[in-house]
Amino acid sequence: MTAIELLHADPELGAALHRRRRQWREADGTARLWSRDGSLWTGSGEENRLGWLDVDRLGSVTLLNDGGERVETAAADLAKRLAGPPFERCLLLGMGGSALGADLLWRALGRHAGGAFIVLDTTDPREIGSALDGVEPAALRVVAASKSGGTIETRLAFELLLDRLGDAAAARTLAITDPGSALEERARAAGATIAFGHADIGGRFSALSAFGVVPAAVAGIDPGPLLASARSMAAACRRGGTDMETNPGVELGLLLAAAHDAGRDKLHLHAPGAAAAMAAWVEQLIAESLGKGDVLLLPVDTGGLPAEPRPDRLDIVLGSEAGNGESAPPRPDGPVARIAAELAEALGGDGGPATPPQGGPVVRIAARLPEDIGGEFFRWQFGAAVAGALLGVNPFDQPDVESSKVVTRRYVERMKVGSAPEPGGVVRLSEVSALGLAQLLGTHLATLPERGYAVISAYLERSSRNRDLLQALLRRVADVTGGASVLGFGPSFLHSTGQAHKGAPNRGLFLQITAEPPAADIPAPGEGLTFGQVQLAQAWGDREVLVERDRRVLAVHIDGDVEQGLRRLVEAAGQELAP
Repeated sequence: MTAIELLHADPELGAALHRRRRQWREADGTARLWSRDGSLWTGSGEENRLGWLDVDRLGSVTLLNDGGERVETAAADLAKRLAGPPFERCLLLGMGGSALGADLLWRALGRHAGGAFIVLDTTDPREIGSALDGVEPAALRVVAASKSGGTIETRLAFELLLDRLGDAAAARTLAITDPGSALEERARAAGATIAFGHADIGGRFSALSAFGVVPAAVAGIDPGPLLASARSMAAACRRGGTDMETNPGVELGLLLAAAHDAGRDKLHLHAPGAAAAMAAWVEQLIAESLGKGDVLLLPVDTGGLPAEPRPDRLDIVLGSEAGNGESAPPRPDGPVARIAAELAEALGGDGGPATPPQGGPVVRIAARLPEDIGGEFFRWQFGAAVAGALLGVNPFDQPDVESSKVVTRRYVERMKVGSAPEPGGVVRLSEVSALGLAQLLGTHLATLPERGYAVISAYLERSSRNRDLLQALLRRVADVTGGASVLGFGPSFLHSTGQAHKGAPNRGLFLQITAEPPAADIPAPGEGLTFGQVQLAQAWGDREVLVERDRRVLAVHIDGDVEQGLRRLVEAAGQELAP
């Protein structure tokens, strides 16, 4: 079953869904999308970014052999081709869509190669150091993934790993990139294995291309069932005419557009069990594809957050059909209270994510997960494309991601010559009292606009301790503001939700947290800087663009122990709850 069930709707959402369905039918949208008609969107070259529609072509991958020749190989044969000596740790160097699809596959389909798999999508020196700590070069496998080949985080990490691997680089490194990129040139020089993506598939639409399939093969995952599931979903998404309501991709796109029309632009994602890893992938796909111009659709991972209904909230349950031997939850067919109770059970009971509210719309997207992840990749990509057409935006570009990169590069160049002081307006924790910090936070959080959302942007190591403390801070921010609240680790989020932060309507409230680089910082090869300095440059660039666009930003710098600094922030936010 691939149906999308609207278990409880309000009249405005229902009316918007009806209008959008009529609009899509009158525009002959399904046929035009499959014919790659760029005028369906904004007419700015969208027809050149639709290679992901051809799932049959994704059944083969182009590799570069030792003689420099391109060789087509079946995706199902990749595991054999890429098999090599056992490894203890596999590092995937990539950002945003170039890595999140592979990360989901690794998490959901198991790690069959016997080693640990780590996605290194950061410049944080502590996190990089932890990923490299205690492993011998001969026991390490490296996958570097970048469509453009010039992404700063991937480029610097790749150079660092080549330095660390030494003579083992050729045998232990695999690069995935588009033909002719700087990464291809560097990987050739290093003697690494190279796999090519498709130039007509953007990064966040690339999960079923080499960027998802090749890392899956490295992990011993058979790409065959993944692609078969995608082909089945693609066939379902070709339905048009009177069968439009049974087209799962169109249904999703109509729902997203209608949610925006009805002001339900915070998509609270409930992803139980095997579907849990989908939330981050869906977040970057929707936020980066549809967060621009006059459009905001913000996915919110609801784990641990308050469940009060709000007029800007739509709850979406992912993967609610039985999968992997589990029994399906009972089909809700009673009043709203029963629907909420049954969804709570499906979501893990008292220990699971927040229960969908009884007073707001709830959508259930049926899928057998993890078996049908390939199909869900295609469904959500198709839905994003449909919603983009209906909402009048280009879902395949990311102009505001590029704006931060430009400013970051400027800070990096200034740092190299020692002329990049810390920007003004940053609160250093060592210089503010507990009461002063509480007052600053209280004043800032009180500025949440109507239908707004709060963002914690943490340019810190994603350690379990930091996560716990930041989740505690996130819950307190959500309690104080009463709005949707999300957490992003920098610089990773810059390649996903960062687009919506800067390019969508100005309803965000931002708390940026940075820290001093560690004493044992790691030099960034070829930059004359350290990774810690590059991470600060990225934070400063992010903040500068937000301020330029009149976003509400409070920047706090921890110039001492990171854990103690986070505890101070949690305590300060908690004071705002006092009567």
